[in-house]
Amino acid sequence: MSKKRTKLILSPCGTSILTNRVDNKLRPLIFKHANNPEPISGPEGELLKKHLKERRELLLQLSPEEASGISAEINGIFRIYQRNISSGSKDIHILIATDTWLGRETARMVETWLRYQGVTNVQVWDDIAGLRTDSLDNFHCAVSELVRRLHESLPGYKDKGFRIIFNLTGGFKSIQGILQTLSQFYADEAVYIFETSEELLRIPRLPLVLDVLPSIRKNLTVWRRLALGLPVKPDVCRPIPDSFLLLLGEEITLSPWGELIWQQCKQKIYQERFWEPPSERITFSEEFAKDVNDLPPDRCYEINKRMDELALHLEREGHHNPGSLNCHPLKGKPVSDCTHEIYAWSDRDARRIFGVCHGHKRFEIKKLEKHL
Repeated sequence: MSKKRTKLILSPCGTSILTNRVDNKLRPLIFKHANNPEPISGPEGELLKKHLKERRELLLQLSPEEASGISAEINGIFRIYQRNISSGSKDIHILIATDTWLGRETARMVETWLRYQGVTNVQVWDDIAGLRTDSLDNFHCAVSELVRRLHESLPGYKDKGFRIIFNLTGGFKSIQGILQTLSQFYADEAVYIFETSEELLRIPRLPLVLDVLPSIRKNLTVWRRLALGLPVKPDVCRPIPDSFLLLLGEEITLSPWGELIWQQCKQKIYQERFWEPPSERITFSEEFAKDVNDLPPDRCYEINKRMDELALHLEREGHHNPGSLNCHPLKGKPVSDCTHEIYAWSDRDARRIFGVCHGHKRFEIKKLEKHL
């Protein structure tokens, strides 16, 4: 591994800072309230707040070697840098906090300590709702959101030459297992502290190949609706393996593994051609489809994404209308037989999609033209 290559180190955070080297009366209290999403009140809450304050102050007084003795996350980072954390001052750290009061507090402690060591580029992901172990359904949804977050964030760093490392020394067992699997898709390697030793166990990324593209193409509309969170009837989901699906009450959505598969395949499929939109409320002319299919792959990808956003705009309550879509009535110079426009893309040779909008019941796409 090149020492000069800038690293991005992702570490799930647990509560080891709070439980290591504390008396036997305090430890059960921490475990009792480990899944509380918000601070608790009463005598137990006051005792925990006092403990948080004391641990925060203690951590800032400790050397890297001493801090690694009470924090599993810091221990892993300490070993990654071969006991010289200051050598990573230009690296990026992402700390994943559980959706709990104590989880957010401990992740912030690690962040503060890293900054105190001169490692200033630290992000704390503490807004992934449901990332705790009191509800399996909520945990599945949280992992799906985590997959989306990783897919949106990490490939860009990899393209810039970062070496991506998943530090799985800390965190809860449930999230460690998930991240070990995800590391095979998004990291260059995953690392652990091996048993009770000071050595790192390194797990390199394997050359995995997903052979699911033909199946996804065949059932693409269903996959798209599931990924968008739009209603899907159970019978149309039968061709999709159960392990990729999650039943929440009466709604079907993608499981974390389904989300992972979708994120891995989506760009390749969307670049191939213009696909039938994922909503029956969207119609399009043959001229439009031909114009899109004549575009380069990256522009075709953008058009298919706009169709997803338009489907959400037409079907979702609250009328999803992000700036990348910007569905609005025509202003200024009229366009023949059209009432509305949406953005296709805004960079380079900006294009707009023109058509007729019938409220939120239907959008007739007529043409793709350069921005007027």
